[in-house]
Amino acid sequence: MRLHLRAAVLGCVFAAGIHTAAVAQSWKEAALASFDEVWKTINESFYDPTFGGIDWAGVAKALRPRVASAASNDAARVVIREMLAKLGRSHFGLLTSAPAEMLPGPASVPIEFRVSSPQTQVVVTRVTDAAATKAGLAPGQTIVSIDGNEVAGFSKGLEELAPRPAGLEVWRRVNRALHGWDGSRSTLVVNDVGGGARTVIVSRTLTTGEVSTIGNLPPLRTDFEAREVETPGGRKVGVIAFNIWMPALADRIADAVDRFRGHAAIVIDLRGNPGGLAAMMGGVAGHFLAEPVALGTMRTRYAPAPLVFNANPRTVTTDGRRVDVYRGPLAIIVDELTGSTSETFVGALQGLGRARVFGRATMGQALPAMTKQLPSGDVLMYAVGDFTTSSGKSLEGAGVTPDTVVPLSPRALAAGRDDPLEAALRWVDRGGQNH
Repeated sequence: MRLHLRAAVLGCVFAAGIHTAAVAQSWKEAALASFDEVWKTINESFYDPTFGGIDWAGVAKALRPRVASAASNDAARVVIREMLAKLGRSHFGLLTSAPAEMLPGPASVPIEFRVSSPQTQVVVTRVTDAAATKAGLAPGQTIVSIDGNEVAGFSKGLEELAPRPAGLEVWRRVNRALHGWDGSRSTLVVNDVGGGARTVIVSRTLTTGEVSTIGNLPPLRTDFEAREVETPGGRKVGVIAFNIWMPALADRIADAVDRFRGHAAIVIDLRGNPGGLAAMMGGVAGHFLAEPVALGTMRTRYAPAPLVFNANPRTVTTDGRRVDVYRGPLAIIVDELTGSTSETFVGALQGLGRARVFGRATMGQALPAMTKQLPSGDVLMYAVGDFTTSSGKSLEGAGVTPDTVVPLSPRALAAGRDDPLEAALRWVDRGGQNH
């Protein structure tokens, strides 16, 4: 499925700028007011009252004068982001409409890609347009340059970051470089699996899919796919894939589960799914759990007790028929772009022994978050709690480690193989047991 990750939502970790309303006050006044609002919001809502040992009041005292003396709005934003970075947690960010941070257009080179180790290796995982295939793009290729910009340079300034956040930032930078206006052309230099280099000129295209909106964030395009595949042993398996957790997809997920209810297994493909609305977890998990068991808990600053996320067993279809939950083998596929709500869902079902997980370690950015518009017109995304699975495991920083780790293989992609899915199908043939 194509990734459409242009902005952050509650429990989602990708951001690429927003449209903001004009403000009457000067940019300096708005920047100072925004700094104060960010500090105050976190001071009142951060789930750890000790701020992880940080002197939060001292942070404001040290950084506010730099906003007051900033030469531009962008310079003031740098200071606000520095303040957020001191918390050392995911889901703290400043979403802006600054030209340097916006995608340069709504269309993109029609590919999916991942950043593998080392972080400068950008691998094409799927080509989503026949014209791009005809032009010479193919899965398994590594991208060397985009419109004359060497991909190796996209990791500049990230040397101090750990591998996973560094890889995510390289992904964002490559994603931005691939975007532009519909019909505009991009020149890519790629290396084939065999080592030969080629130059490919390809047109950017607009994506398809239903558009959803939430709060003060820009529209989000949802993708969904439900298909039937066969195991090597000839068993029928249903595969359900979606790119973000949004209510618009709830009925489609339910209908797909009902369609595959008699199949030998169901595979949920959450590769590239960065999260979304955490409230959806209980309903989707309820298609596979017969009891309202705890999926995990969220601890916040002032709640008298942790908020428990329970499965909501789904025993009635969207058209009103009584059914049992799906009790057959359940596999989930994840990768380094699986984040937030996706991580908590996977971690919960893995911890309960209800699903076997295949693929590569997830993002490790699993905090529930909210958004707030600031006086400057920018939007603050801020974590409001810490989530732990029903087994007591925190996913922040660590992410979900698959039960069966399947490395990214350019050679397999070039040969048309989907190694994680094929590993899941072999597991089904072996009986689909989670132990």
